[in-house]
Amino acid sequence: MKLYSRPLSPYSSIIRGIVYAKDLPVKLIAPPPGVPIPEEFRAISPTKRIPVLITGSGETLFEASVIAEYLEEHFPEPPLLPADPKDRARVRLIARIAELDILTPATELFILHSRPERDEAAIAAELARLRQGLSIVEERLSNGPFAFGRQMSFADAWLTPIRFIFNPLRKMTGLDDLLDPYPKFEAYAHNAVQHPPLTRVWDEMSDGLKAFQPDLV
Repeated sequence: MKLYSRPLSPYSSIIRGIVYAKDLPVKLIAPPPGVPIPEEFRAISPTKRIPVLITGSGETLFEASVIAEYLEEHFPEPPLLPADPKDRARVRLIARIAELDILTPATELFILHSRPERDEAAIAAELARLRQGLSIVEERLSNGPFAFGRQMSFADAWLTPIRFIFNPLRKMTGLDDLLDPYPKFEAYAHNAVQHPPLTRVWDEMSDGLKAFQPDLV
């Protein structure tokens, strides 16, 4: 299998965490350079987004959530979803809210703070959405070392790269106290990365950040 991925891409990092946890034989491939990804990449991914997985049979899969479910179904050991349906739903809920209501507004805040003219209304709106997402996830996190229970799950694959971006986000925005109301999410940086697959993702993202924007490291 082949995975089109970039070290600093949170969505790519989600899938790499799953690949490492399951110890899968996946070759990592960098997409064409450039932001956004050049038009010719549409021949591989119609959305021009990463990650993209090329399966052993040659099928092309894109969108992180789809790739994650495929890998869990085709390579069930070790399982990254609990056996109980209610627990599976809880894990998926943490991952879903983390992606839609934490990662999405955080990404938008990076964009807004990089522009020469500040749009204070837009910044305030994204911060409000971000804080709401953080509150929802905070209520549902376990006390460690993992997001849900005593084993790694999909929730950790999502939360590791998402928690990583908060270090450069706080530095860029000057919001040093952004995570003070969310102690479990804050502590997640220390707890989860003691697990080798998640440590590997964290280190790869750190290297990617040093190469892309060293002043935010």
